[in-house]
Order: sequence, then structure tokens, then C-alpha cells
Amino acid sequence: MNPIHCFMRYQTALGPSVRQLLVSAGSSLPPLAKQMRYQQFQKRNRSGSLIIECVIASIILASCSIALLKWTQKGNQLKRQANTHTAAVLIAENAAERLKQATVENASELAISVASKLSEQQSLGVTITSSSFSHKEESAAELIGIHFTITVSQGDVPITVKHSWKLDTENEQSVGGKASTGSIARSQEEGGNGE
Repeated sequence: MNPIHCFMRYQTALGPSVRQLLVSAGSSLPPLAKQMRYQQFQKRNRSGSLIIECVIASIILASCSIALLKWTQKGNQLKRQANTHTAAVLIAENAAERLKQATVENASELAISVASKLSEQQSLGVTITSSSFSHKEESAAELIGIHFTITVSQGDVPITVKHSWKLDTENEQSVGGKASTGSIARSQEEGGNGE
């Protein structure tokens, strides 16, 4: 067959409607390529935004971790302070209990002895001062006694202060109350013979 003949047959076989289909199919290929390029671009953008999201999430996690560590450290510090304060109150009460044996004559020596023993046994400093007093009212018997001020401190900082009184009257009784640093507590009476 003659090649020119073939071309002519091809031209007649491809009418205008078939030619339009072929042209439209051929022209639709570039948008498909554009769409594929756009999808690849979106994938790159998605992976880039994913990396940015991971970086932001790690920064937030790190800042939360730092805040949590500070909070935990502060909680432990407050717990240590509370334990130290509780120990100081117990030491002061122990000293007050030991000082119930004091008399006006040996109050100073007993206060020094109790303070030194408690300071050696504990990691806190104990200072006890004593002063004797007497008070007489017209209708009551003369009130003679000793006032003890027990100070428990850590270094130079007082943690708690307790006041205790040993009263000597005809019928011996002791009265004691405690006051924490910055507050005044009620006096408590304990009846009996030096109990």
C-alpha cells in the first residue's frame, strides 16, 4: 500500500469528532502532570509541617518537664521544712517535759544541761533561758516559779520558741503553753503534783 494512500485513509477515518477526542485526551495530560507535581509538593509540605509540629511539641514537652521538675523540687523542699519544724516542736516539748523536775535553785544548771544534751542528740540547736519570778496578791498565796524560754533553731534562724512555767506554791503545779514563731498560743494548765 502506498504511504500516501494510508495517510488519506487515516485522515478520512479520523473525523472531526474523533480528532477532538484525541486532542482533548492529549491536552489533558499536562494537567495530570501538574496535579501529580502538586501532590508531590503537598507531600513535601506535609512532611515539613510534620517536622515543625514535632519541634513545637518537643519544646512544649521540655518546658512542661522543667516546670514539673521545679514543682517537685519545691515540694520536696517544703516537705523537708515541715519535717524540720515538726522535729523542732517535738524537741521543745521534750525539753519542757524534762524541765518539770527543776527547782528554783537548780533551774539554770538543769536548763543548760538539757539544752546541751538535746543539741548533741539532734541536728538542731537548743537554747534554754530561765528566770525566776515571784508574785503576791492580797487574797492569794505568794506565787513563786521559774519561766523557761526554749528556743530551737537551725543555725542562727529560730524555728520555734516554747515557753514553759514551773510554779512553786503550797500545792505545787506546773503551767505551760507554747508559742510558735510569729504566733501566740494559749496557756495550758496541767494539774497535779508536778505531772
